[in-house]
Amino acid sequence: MTTEILGQTRNMSAIQSIVIVGRDMACWLAANSLKLALGFSGVKITVIELPSLVNNCETLSSLPALESLHRILGFEEYELLKLTAGTYGLGHSFANFSKSNVPFFHPYATHGASINKLDFLQYWIKARRSGLQLDFESFSLNTIAAKNERFFLPTTELYSFAKSNYGYNMQAQAYIRYIREMALRRGVELISSHNVAGKLDKEQGHIDSVFLSNGQEIKADLFIDATGAEGVLIKETLKTDFKSWKDYFPQDRILLTCGEKLKTLPPYGQTRALNDSVLQLVPLQNMTGLIHSYDSELMDDQSALETAAIVSNLRIHPNAQTVVTPFSAGHVSQIWVKNCIAIGESAASLHPIDNVALQTIHLGLVHLINLFPLGRDMALEARAYNEVMISSIERLRDFQLSHFKLNQYFDSPFWDYMRQIKVPDELAHKIDLFKARGNIALYDNETFENDDWKAIFICHGLMPETYDPLVDQTSDQEAIRQFQAMMTYIKDQVKDMVSHDAFLEVYTQ
Repeated sequence: MTTEILGQTRNMSAIQSIVIVGRDMACWLAANSLKLALGFSGVKITVIELPSLVNNCETLSSLPALESLHRILGFEEYELLKLTAGTYGLGHSFANFSKSNVPFFHPYATHGASINKLDFLQYWIKARRSGLQLDFESFSLNTIAAKNERFFLPTTELYSFAKSNYGYNMQAQAYIRYIREMALRRGVELISSHNVAGKLDKEQGHIDSVFLSNGQEIKADLFIDATGAEGVLIKETLKTDFKSWKDYFPQDRILLTCGEKLKTLPPYGQTRALNDSVLQLVPLQNMTGLIHSYDSELMDDQSALETAAIVSNLRIHPNAQTVVTPFSAGHVSQIWVKNCIAIGESAASLHPIDNVALQTIHLGLVHLINLFPLGRDMALEARAYNEVMISSIERLRDFQLSHFKLNQYFDSPFWDYMRQIKVPDELAHKIDLFKARGNIALYDNETFENDDWKAIFICHGLMPETYDPLVDQTSDQEAIRQFQAMMTYIKDQVKDMVSHDAFLEVYTQ
């Protein structure tokens, strides 16, 4: 059906209204992104905001992709970090996962530079087998800078040597306030409600409207479920099944609290493997976030809090609002159902390790905008969206799972069990191929790239059995010269960098 409006023909079957039901990060990132992408078309975007579930200790850590999203959305980096007491992350440190008990670093960057157009890793494998004592990490600019508590912004010159990126660590409540205000400035309509109930169209089975706590009924063509793990629309209204990953991630509780600020702020967060749990430390300018993931059958909540404080060696912040929430890793079987799309934790609950929570929101929004329905019959778009999103989420899961599968934390029943689990075929193939020859099998819809996988495989002790024979075309003397040049370059660059604390003081305080 079409109608004539001021000499223009408008398709009345097109999407004309979107209601975002939700709260916190997923809700307001969706509002900003959809308003920016669709505002010109006249699509009305309304947010029905539910009460926040974020406490004053909750922190956010991002992968580098968030910087690009922020730039597109017009968020000013230094202003945002100032408001959120934020810090930078050149990568992430992992402690106690290896039998040597030496923390290793996953940099958001490459390692070394290619030699004669061959991957640096292949030369390093050969050199290591010939007695080289330098770790793979020694050839990462991000890693050496981070370990010296230095920070830098990538430049064209640096990119000629290595690809370098960074993420953020931020206070969640302040971040939500910022992105909420930005969405409202863009003209997103806001309605607050204590709760929401969806109403189905009995003939077609899609969501016709939602009822608010005051009895008001709101209709829309398209609904976004950003309600978190509750999944008010996707799970409760549309009765979509949840596919559990409990066999892969048996931890079912997450404790969030915060300790005092670190005296010196490292440009990275840290994840520590404990005897039967995982503790993450997130450094902010005014506190240190603590995220403790554990199995309730192995540890009670009070013990989880005490362990977090003892292991971090931090006094719990006097204003801390400690919160424990149930956790179940997995995803809904279909993320786009009828006229409803789940975003963020409504779609998938992933383990806190590797800082992927904001990434799942980002992925969901990017693919939604790319596949935004041209009409109200959206079955084709829904099918394509479900395929790409479920694949993307499973690839994130595999990266996280590799930390557990490859751990060398021996003599612990929990970690011994995790080494024995049967992992998905895609991850098993990745591990086998890398162990055989140092190559990464990348699948469609990967978030983590070749260099990310190389870093965690090598640092978890997965040493390739051989190297590319083309490496032998380069003389040992030339390879040594190239290695020395890389080391000198990294040393010189890091020497001239400012400390992370100094950078924050100049630009974000």
